[in-house]
Amino acid sequence: MDIQTRQTRIHVRVQGEGELALVFLHYWGGSSRTWDAVTGALSDTCRTVALDQRGWGESEAPAQGYAIADLADDAQDVIEALKLTRYVIVGHSMGGKVAQLLAARQPAGLAGVVLVAPSPPSPMAFPLEQREAMAAAYATRASVEAVLDHVLTARPLTPAQREQVIADSLCGAAPAKAAWPMAAMLEDITREVASIRVPVLVVAGEADQVDRLDTLQRELLPRIAGARLQVLPGTGHLSPLEAPAEVAAAVRAFVAGLDAPRSPEQVPVAFDAAFNAGDLDRLIGVFSEHATMRMADGTTVAHGREALRAAFARLLETKPQIRNDVRLTLVSDDLALVLLDWTTTATAPDGQPLTQRGTATQVMTRDAAGIWTLRISNPPGVQ
Repeated sequence: MDIQTRQTRIHVRVQGEGELALVFLHYWGGSSRTWDAVTGALSDTCRTVALDQRGWGESEAPAQGYAIADLADDAQDVIEALKLTRYVIVGHSMGGKVAQLLAARQPAGLAGVVLVAPSPPSPMAFPLEQREAMAAAYATRASVEAVLDHVLTARPLTPAQREQVIADSLCGAAPAKAAWPMAAMLEDITREVASIRVPVLVVAGEADQVDRLDTLQRELLPRIAGARLQVLPGTGHLSPLEAPAEVAAAVRAFVAGLDAPRSPEQVPVAFDAAFNAGDLDRLIGVFSEHATMRMADGTTVAHGREALRAAFARLLETKPQIRNDVRLTLVSDDLALVLLDWTTTATAPDGQPLTQRGTATQVMTRDAAGIWTLRISNPPGVQ
């Protein structure tokens, strides 16, 4: 479909359904097709929205207006036109810089950002001669192939992928081809990105020669509060094409973590929701990897997620319901001690309602992503 933004016409490819939308912004030289294998793996659970940025793919190519702010305006207008109420922006390379600026505006509905081999917010001050060479890199099939083989990739692409990359690079409009190396990559948005207030995941290729790992560690990660880094081994700059399954898995895990507890008080809420729904996978996800829990019978102790899974599988067979009410929380850095009152209701073997109550002590830990999980749970309390 085509969407008229405030300045131009943007072509958009939409797949899937779901409460959460994923908005994909491609690299300089790419198109919405760059994301095909990634969106194909994610559209079963999310709505995916992939844009052809102005001057690329099937979008209109105005004579001017290729600054990062112009590209961010296009993306924001598409989001508003589609009436997306909760979404994650996924930006690759140049699209990653656009995603950073858009996120810094704190638009309504933004839940998080995934930056895939992103350009940093600081200027990429390459010498003029190098930038002029970049501007000519997509002039001929031979020049595209040279860049593809010697700069952009570390893993081989399939023949179909190669043809797609060559076609996308060659069909870009002249103003779009020139704008990034001659102007947009020099823009400084370091002040703006300090305003990003949502979770951010940075996915970097270990062998990326364009936006190198050390550059991202120096120029990007320190500037965005709480940003996490995930490195894809043996992967170059075109990770959506070189490693689409790994990129999709990273996005999927990031999205799953958006609803994870961000405070100790949210952990019992997440526990109750999963327990009462009988959702064993979600329930086990509330626990740390090496968690320990003394079950409510006072004798059974489960160590680790597999043991917890077995214990809760038996317990959930009776379809009990639980309510936890936090009484006291003590937090020290990434560690929390929580005292809470719990009530469970179930049906006894004779058909009579069975209610149990107690006061539990729990220890919770916070990981690098700011997510709190249960490390120790002792429902019987101290006796």
